[in-house]
Amino acid sequence: MNSSPIARPLLNGFLIPLFALTLAAEANASYALEDWNMETRNSLPLTMKIWLGAMMAANLSSLFFIKNHVAARWVLGALIVGHAWIAVLEASGTYTVQGGQVSLGHFIVWAPAIYALYRYRSEIRLPSAYGFWACAMFFFYGVSLVFDFRDAFIWIGSQLA
Repeated sequence: MNSSPIARPLLNGFLIPLFALTLAAEANASYALEDWNMETRNSLPLTMKIWLGAMMAANLSSLFFIKNHVAARWVLGALIVGHAWIAVLEASGTYTVQGGQVSLGHFIVWAPAIYALYRYRSEIRLPSAYGFWACAMFFFYGVSLVFDFRDAFIWIGSQLA
């Protein structure tokens, strides 16, 4: 990644405070063993809803880059697959998805997208729209996977107990 005078203010002015808010809201919260349904999603703390909304916007922004960037196609695919499997299970009415399962699913469906971002990192140039987007995706995936690791571990432990 090329160094950019724009990247540092972006990180300091937006991404780091958003990360701090998310950490503060999530420090003692784990949704690993709760049903991951609309009631749970609606009751999330505001900072978590802001985080999820920002991450969704970043994921959907991949549409602007799919024509010219392979990694953006993988990110969009991860978004679609990651939401489709939950929707199918919820729609079946026969299975209740728990938060830790969603977290485990993130590792599975995001891994190819993260690899694609890394593999095609030579395309990431700052300042550019794609460069900012790719850095944002690394950031969102990285921070989210910290919490997902915890929740997936809790959920797996509950299944083995």
